[in-house]
Amino acid sequence: MAYTVNRNVKLTLWERIYLPEIIRGMYITTRHFFINLFGFVPFFLGQKKHREIFTVYYPEETVKYPVAYRGRPVLALNENNLPNCVACGLCEIACPAYCIDIIPAENTGKQNEVERWPKEFTIDYAVCIFCGNCEEACPEEAIFMSDDCEISMLDRSKMKYNLEQLLVPIDQLKDRVEFTRKMYAKWNY
Repeated sequence: MAYTVNRNVKLTLWERIYLPEIIRGMYITTRHFFINLFGFVPFFLGQKKHREIFTVYYPEETVKYPVAYRGRPVLALNENNLPNCVACGLCEIACPAYCIDIIPAENTGKQNEVERWPKEFTIDYAVCIFCGNCEEACPEEAIFMSDDCEISMLDRSKMKYNLEQLLVPIDQLKDRVEFTRKMYAKWNY
């Protein structure tokens, strides 16, 4: 079904005169500017218990991120202390920044727990754009976007995380797992 845009809509006189809306927008901007400029004064004088401005004094205060926040990608570690990843390579293919590298290891027949697993799994966070395509492409619920965003470093070579650094217990990712199950369950793939 195609959608068309009606380009013959006639604006009213009030809509054609942009000046009232510009003045209203400037009023709102100026009000927020002065509230943020002087809003901390009553708080520090002890007259108010809560600050009116929304400024987080990092690192003393931190923000609680919503469950839909896409921080750094991590690998889920299941209850048996094994990664859920089967080294299928779908996250590597779905990554638009090409920051994921997987080297799979195969079962030699002696171990019967899993058929394939990643021998090496690296993510270069200096290149990662935190898009979440890897999480969406993963069929095994092995890679998730965490709420960790504090990964800044001075050396780019330290931003390349290996398998041991990426593993996070599934208990810490419980909210994100439930969110992704609800989010991706809406679509019929």
